[in-house]
Amino acid sequence: MKKSLFAVAALMATGLAFAQANDTLKKIKDSGAATMGVRESSGALSYTLGDGKYVGFHVEVCQRVLADVQKSLGMAKLETKFQPVTSQNRIPLVQNGTVDIECGST
Repeated sequence: MKKSLFAVAALMATGLAFAQANDTLKKIKDSGAATMGVRESSGALSYTLGDGKYVGFHVEVCQRVLADVQKSLGMAKLETKFQPVTSQNRIPLVQNGTVDIECGST
């Protein structure tokens, strides 16, 4: 239960209202995929290795939240897609649904 609340809180912390969080969870379940907003060069917090691979503390936090989302939605598999974001566009991209989750320093 605490992990489910953490997942919803993480989505809300990125600028989503509760209703939008429910829509996001439904979208994730229906599509079988979640889009993670990632920074391409934010030091050890988030960076690209090339070939569409991202690592760092923020990426790991998002991956753990998405693992909890997958479990709480009862999904056998959850594909993670990556969308590069900047400090200027990350909140609007979460708000308009382009990105489902973004764990960054705000």
